[in-house]
Amino acid sequence: MGALEPNDVLPLRYSGVLLRVVAGLADLGVVWLFAWLVSTVLGIPFLAATPEQLAATTSLHMLDAIVPVFAWLYFAGLETSNLQATLGMAVMGIYTADQSGERAGMGRTTVRFLTRFMSIFPLFCGFLPILLTRRRQAVHDLLSGCVILKR
Repeated sequence: MGALEPNDVLPLRYSGVLLRVVAGLADLGVVWLFAWLVSTVLGIPFLAATPEQLAATTSLHMLDAIVPVFAWLYFAGLETSNLQATLGMAVMGIYTADQSGERAGMGRTTVRFLTRFMSIFPLFCGFLPILLTRRRQAVHDLLSGCVILKR
Protein backbone atom coordinates (compact mmCIF):
# COMPACT_ATOMS: atom_id res chain seq x y z
CA MET A 1 0.00 0.00 0.00
CA GLY A 2 1.44 3.37 -0.99
CA ALA A 3 1.50 6.67 0.83
CA LEU A 4 -1.60 8.82 0.85
CA GLU A 5 -1.85 11.39 -1.88
CA PRO A 6 -2.83 14.96 -0.89
CA ASN A 7 -6.31 14.49 -2.37
CA ASP A 8 -6.98 11.18 -0.61
CA VAL A 9 -9.62 11.35 2.10
CA LEU A 10 -9.77 8.92 4.98
CA PRO A 11 -13.31 7.97 6.01
CA LEU A 12 -14.48 9.20 9.41
CA ARG A 13 -15.08 6.42 11.92
CA TYR A 14 -18.12 7.32 14.04
CA SER A 15 -18.40 6.15 17.63
CA GLY A 16 -21.22 3.88 18.67
CA VAL A 17 -23.41 3.87 21.75
CA LEU A 18 -21.37 1.66 24.08
CA LEU A 19 -18.17 3.72 23.92
CA ARG A 20 -20.18 6.89 24.48
CA VAL A 21 -22.08 5.46 27.46
CA VAL A 22 -18.93 4.30 29.23
CA ALA A 23 -17.20 7.63 28.55
CA GLY A 24 -20.27 9.52 29.76
CA LEU A 25 -20.39 7.56 33.02
CA ALA A 26 -16.70 8.22 33.62
CA ASP A 27 -17.19 11.94 32.95
CA LEU A 28 -20.19 12.01 35.26
CA GLY A 29 -17.91 10.55 37.93
CA VAL A 30 -15.38 13.35 37.38
CA VAL A 31 -18.07 16.03 37.78
CA TRP A 32 -19.52 14.31 40.86
CA LEU A 33 -16.07 14.05 42.40
CA PHE A 34 -15.53 17.77 41.84
CA ALA A 35 -18.97 18.54 43.35
CA TRP A 36 -18.14 16.38 46.37
CA LEU A 37 -14.80 18.16 46.86
CA VAL A 38 -16.42 21.60 46.63
CA SER A 39 -19.22 20.60 49.00
CA THR A 40 -16.62 19.30 51.48
CA VAL A 41 -14.68 22.58 51.30
CA LEU A 42 -17.93 24.53 51.79
CA GLY A 43 -19.00 22.24 54.65
CA ILE A 44 -22.16 21.04 52.93
CA PRO A 45 -23.11 17.35 52.87
CA PHE A 46 -22.97 16.25 49.25
CA LEU A 47 -26.03 14.02 49.01
CA ALA A 48 -27.88 13.72 52.32
CA ALA A 49 -28.47 17.08 53.94
CA THR A 50 -30.85 18.01 56.72
CA PRO A 51 -33.28 20.91 56.24
CA GLU A 52 -31.11 22.99 58.58
CA GLN A 53 -28.02 22.35 56.45
CA LEU A 54 -29.94 23.21 53.30
CA ALA A 55 -31.03 26.45 54.96
CA ALA A 56 -27.40 27.59 54.78
CA THR A 57 -28.24 29.04 51.39
CA THR A 58 -25.04 31.00 50.89
CA SER A 59 -22.90 27.86 50.74
CA LEU A 60 -25.52 25.97 48.79
CA HIS A 61 -25.79 28.79 46.25
CA MET A 62 -22.01 28.79 45.86
CA LEU A 63 -22.11 25.05 45.15
CA ASP A 64 -24.98 25.57 42.70
CA ALA A 65 -22.93 28.22 40.89
CA ILE A 66 -19.52 26.56 40.90
CA VAL A 67 -20.40 23.03 39.76
CA PRO A 68 -22.25 23.96 36.52
CA VAL A 69 -19.42 26.31 35.51
CA PHE A 70 -16.92 23.52 36.17
CA ALA A 71 -19.04 21.06 34.17
CA TRP A 72 -19.22 23.50 31.23
CA LEU A 73 -15.47 24.15 31.29
CA TYR A 74 -14.77 20.43 31.69
CA PHE A 75 -16.93 19.31 28.76
CA ALA A 76 -16.75 22.24 26.33
CA GLY A 77 -13.19 23.21 27.23
CA LEU A 78 -11.68 19.75 26.91
CA GLU A 79 -13.63 18.99 23.71
CA THR A 80 -12.14 22.18 22.22
CA SER A 81 -8.60 21.47 23.44
CA ASN A 82 -5.89 19.62 21.50
CA LEU A 83 -7.19 16.43 23.12
CA GLN A 84 -10.68 17.08 21.65
CA ALA A 85 -12.10 14.83 24.35
CA THR A 86 -13.11 14.71 27.97
CA LEU A 87 -11.14 12.35 30.18
CA GLY A 88 -13.75 9.60 29.78
CA MET A 89 -13.77 10.02 26.01
CA ALA A 90 -9.97 9.95 25.83
CA VAL A 91 -9.84 6.69 27.80
CA MET A 92 -12.42 5.17 25.43
CA GLY A 93 -10.52 6.35 22.34
CA ILE A 94 -13.18 8.73 21.04
CA TYR A 95 -13.21 12.47 20.44
CA THR A 96 -15.44 15.37 19.43
CA ALA A 97 -15.18 17.03 16.01
CA ASP A 98 -17.25 19.19 13.71
CA GLN A 99 -19.10 17.69 10.74
CA SER A 100 -15.95 17.63 8.61
CA GLY A 101 -13.83 15.91 11.27
CA GLU A 102 -11.95 19.07 12.30
CA ARG A 103 -11.61 20.36 15.86
CA ALA A 104 -14.85 21.94 17.05
CA GLY A 105 -14.68 25.48 18.44
CA MET A 106 -15.74 26.63 21.91
CA GLY A 107 -19.06 27.98 20.61
CA ARG A 108 -19.97 24.66 19.01
CA THR A 109 -18.95 22.61 22.07
CA THR A 110 -20.82 25.02 24.36
CA VAL A 111 -23.99 24.50 22.30
CA ARG A 112 -23.36 20.75 22.52
CA PHE A 113 -23.00 20.99 26.32
CA LEU A 114 -26.15 23.09 26.78
CA THR A 115 -28.32 21.05 24.43
CA ARG A 116 -27.19 17.76 25.99
CA PHE A 117 -29.99 18.25 28.51
CA MET A 118 -32.47 17.98 25.63
CA SER A 119 -31.04 14.53 24.93
CA ILE A 120 -31.23 13.46 28.57
CA PHE A 121 -34.82 14.52 29.27
CA PRO A 122 -37.20 12.81 28.90
CA LEU A 123 -35.82 9.34 29.53
CA PHE A 124 -32.64 9.74 27.43
CA CYS A 125 -34.74 9.70 24.24
CA GLY A 126 -32.41 12.23 22.62
CA PHE A 127 -29.78 9.52 22.37
CA LEU A 128 -31.95 7.26 20.19
CA PRO A 129 -30.85 8.96 16.94
CA ILE A 130 -27.39 7.47 17.54
CA LEU A 131 -28.92 4.16 16.52
CA LEU A 132 -30.73 5.65 13.51
CA THR A 133 -28.43 8.23 11.92
CA ARG A 134 -25.57 7.52 9.54
CA ARG A 135 -23.15 9.62 11.59
CA ARG A 136 -24.41 8.18 14.90
CA GLN A 137 -25.40 11.57 16.27
CA ALA A 138 -27.57 12.26 19.31
CA VAL A 139 -29.94 15.25 19.34
CA HIS A 140 -27.32 17.50 20.96
CA ASP A 141 -24.76 16.47 18.33
CA LEU A 142 -27.20 17.30 15.53
CA LEU A 143 -28.06 20.69 17.07
CA SER A 144 -24.39 21.62 17.62
CA GLY A 145 -23.06 20.24 14.33
CA CYS A 146 -20.68 17.83 16.10
CA VAL A 147 -19.80 14.18 15.62
CA ILE A 148 -18.06 11.74 17.95
CA LEU A 149 -15.26 9.88 16.20
CA LYS A 150 -13.03 6.92 17.02
CA ARG A 151 -9.28 7.46 17.04
